[in-house]
Amino acid sequence: MFFLLVLIAEKENENLNHIFVIIGCIVLALAIFLFSLWRRSQKIFHSRYENIISRLKKEENTNDHISIPTEITDIPVIIPVPDKNINIHDSTINTILQKLEKFEKSEGFLRKDKSLTSLANSLDTNPRYLSEIIKHYKGKKFNNYLNGLRIQYITQLLYKEPIYREYKITYLAEYCGFASREVFAIAFKKETGVTPSYFISQLRTD
Repeated sequence: MFFLLVLIAEKENENLNHIFVIIGCIVLALAIFLFSLWRRSQKIFHSRYENIISRLKKEENTNDHISIPTEITDIPVIIPVPDKNINIHDSTINTILQKLEKFEKSEGFLRKDKSLTSLANSLDTNPRYLSEIIKHYKGKKFNNYLNGLRIQYITQLLYKEPIYREYKITYLAEYCGFASREVFAIAFKKETGVTPSYFISQLRTD
């Protein structure tokens, strides 16, 4: 009887050992899988980061040779591409596009209260015209267009001015016109493909 109990106990211990080995293999396989996913995401992020830096360097070199216009008349005439889906006169489109060019260089997009209506009023046009022109000639809806300008601005600032890399994400969000850190982070990831914290950490190590 005692011998039988010993055999049963040994069998149970052997089964438990098998179970532990199986569990250990599963955990190890899962860890390897998650690590490979993390490594892949890091490679993707780094590739996107390098693309951002490459673009910023090109813009920096270009800006060294281009003076920023101060008056609307200094901006080259933009010839709109005819679009059957937009029922606005070419001269009106051209005027608004010129004013948008000036707006983009004025950093007026950093104001938190900037809206489609307020921008349309400042450009002496109506919101419908402005919305349609931005959609067709900038390739974005107004909010995405505005956020894109803000993210482009803050990435340039972080790239050129190391001191801003020491500021909190909340401050950077407010500085470039976003209502919250969360909205800023979402817009940053959408525009650049990386998170603001990753972008800043990579700038610090370069």
